[in-house]
Amino acid sequence: MWDLIVVGGGSAGVATAIAAARKGCSTLLIEKMNFLGGQATGGLVTPMMRNFSNSKNLTNGIYSEVLEQLQKTGNSIVYKDGNPGWFNPIYMKCLLDDMCIDSGVKILFDTTVAGVATGNESLTSITCSTKSGIKKYSAKCFVDATGDADLAAMAGVPFRAGTSEEILTSIESIGKNSQFQALSLRFIMANVDLLSFTSWIKEIDHEMKMSSFYNTDDGQIMFSTAHVHGKCEWELSSYFKQAIRENIIEDFDAAYFQLFTIPGQKNSIAFNCPRIHNYKRLNPLDPEDTSQAQLIGRRQIRRFATFFKKFFIGFEESYISEIAPVLGVRDSRRILGKYTLTEEDIIANKKFPNCAAKSNYPIDIHSQSSDDIDDELGTSQKDDYYEIPLESLLNDKINNLLVVGRCISSTFKAQSSLRIQPNCWQMGEYAGNYIAKKIKG
Repeated sequence: MWDLIVVGGGSAGVATAIAAARKGCSTLLIEKMNFLGGQATGGLVTPMMRNFSNSKNLTNGIYSEVLEQLQKTGNSIVYKDGNPGWFNPIYMKCLLDDMCIDSGVKILFDTTVAGVATGNESLTSITCSTKSGIKKYSAKCFVDATGDADLAAMAGVPFRAGTSEEILTSIESIGKNSQFQALSLRFIMANVDLLSFTSWIKEIDHEMKMSSFYNTDDGQIMFSTAHVHGKCEWELSSYFKQAIRENIIEDFDAAYFQLFTIPGQKNSIAFNCPRIHNYKRLNPLDPEDTSQAQLIGRRQIRRFATFFKKFFIGFEESYISEIAPVLGVRDSRRILGKYTLTEEDIIANKKFPNCAAKSNYPIDIHSQSSDDIDDELGTSQKDDYYEIPLESLLNDKINNLLVVGRCISSTFKAQSSLRIQPNCWQMGEYAGNYIAKKIKG
């Protein structure tokens, strides 16, 4: 019998497990992949989004520990805007292993939850599929950090999915009209001549309207640029249009484009694209859709690589060095919790008695359609923030289960703000401390 079982080893799950274990809870962390970090490492989601108010970082604690440890080895940097969240995903995997082990967390990789047992409004045990067969694990408390509320759904916790506000109990009941944010499949290209590339970008985008550049003290080039279809004309647009005319890329490939350099990887660039385009809207909870998304994404990535090598200065000798093993999912299930966080709460910078996380990241919706312009609405005051309440992590169905991460109780629009990594780290650490206090006093 464990004090706590955490299902899902992404940012929220790791933070939960470490926090609880440090407070003396026997803690088991179950992860379906063979590494920790979730979207940060498997999804190649670098860097973390900036989460500041009045020039102060709203996310601290274990999140800061992780980035400070990576900075010591040159695998994380504080960007010129103060964001400490630029990191090397490869070294992040290794560091999270070490931090969990040092905190006393027991980790089970390559393990998937296949079923649950409940009684008296509590989750009593879970059954897991492993290479050696089905295993059963029991605990006093459980945390769902799967990102998709998989454990909560198995335990019968109602949920919402996509743009529909209908309360659901099964995937089969998801309406055909419910829409989800765009899926992505990120990748890294290596052997890029960064000096030539950034010099070229600064030459054609001399006002740096869409780009940002920073030289670190140790000589690393930190650079980003991005473009969203329909928002503004961009200096690189003509290159994309030419590649479309030559059938090197397709029109939708150019709908969203973003890249970041990587601390500790001198000649590499991570791409926050492609956004997956399909003839039908894809459902991140449908295995046929997600399988199709992987296939489509890898084809899009190969088109991008050909395009870059032909049109981008500095990419002449570059190559694809990594394709994310984890599909980029922005939203799926959202539990029906004791409190549903809304976009009105975010815009009003609402505060709560039991604050699990603080954020001023805007509402940020990525459309699946190239015809739609992404939706982004800021908070009401840039020097303020909203809070995520504990009650959005709790539910009325299972009293010893907390949910952390992007699948907490919220509306579709509110979820598009709270889903970022810094918020997941905060929620996880809060949940771990909250559970430890309940069990250990």
